[in-house]
Amino acid sequence: MSYTAEISRRNPGLFIFLLDQSRSMSHRIAGGKRSKAEEATDAINRQIYELVNRCTKSDGIRDYFEVGIIGYGFRKGEAASLLVNRNLVPISEMDSLILRMETRKQVIDGEEVDFEFPIWFEPVAASDTPMVRALSLAEEWASAWASEHQSSFPPVIINISDGDSTDGDPVPVAERIMGISTDDGNAMIWNCHLSETKTDPVSFPSDPGQLPPDKYARQMFSMSSLIPESMVAIAREEYRDVSEGARAYVFNAQLEDLIKLLDIGTRAITNQMR
Repeated sequence: MSYTAEISRRNPGLFIFLLDQSRSMSHRIAGGKRSKAEEATDAINRQIYELVNRCTKSDGIRDYFEVGIIGYGFRKGEAASLLVNRNLVPISEMDSLILRMETRKQVIDGEEVDFEFPIWFEPVAASDTPMVRALSLAEEWASAWASEHQSSFPPVIINISDGDSTDGDPVPVAERIMGISTDDGNAMIWNCHLSETKTDPVSFPSDPGQLPPDKYARQMFSMSSLIPESMVAIAREEYRDVSEGARAYVFNAQLEDLIKLLDIGTRAITNQMR
């Protein structure tokens, strides 16, 4: 399978972000000052902002992508869209779903300037971790979308979690998702594992033996897609030791690794835009 389909308004791509909102996400991310929930929420909001910018041309925001965001663990056993009762949303409509704007700073030509940053959803860390339910909802959305977009780049699901599913084994449903396909390839799952284990991060491993003896790490490794050859070069820009057969998985991610995984996963695909 090639993963080389051009992404256009006629043949858009699909991103579905899954975010663990369980109570354990209230713990601080490794090496950081803010909670996992705050950092992960901020990272996804940032990626949506970047996607909107990449799709903005002189004639406005072009619908190169549809986007879905699923939160799970905000209430016991529940998973649902975080986009105001919308499921999959064309990228051009994301502006209408902004909850609020936040003034932030960035450095341009050596000077710090303010800019307005959109917030689509807020951090939550509340209950259990119904990952199976979240993946099942993603499966439903991705399957229906793929059946209507057989000429498109396949769906991409990006899951951010501490790894401890409380509603059963997530591997079977992940395997079903990775069996969904378009003419260009199978759907991909990228996992960012915000572990409590106090070990160094492992980025894009190709063998479970590279991971510490953590059952959730091995489980999430097994439910992460092989990185297509066309994307390995992009991953190597950030991590030199990415080998053939690497999985789209980061274990014990710190904030830098979380941002890099999202950047690599989205940039590799937006490079296909025409």
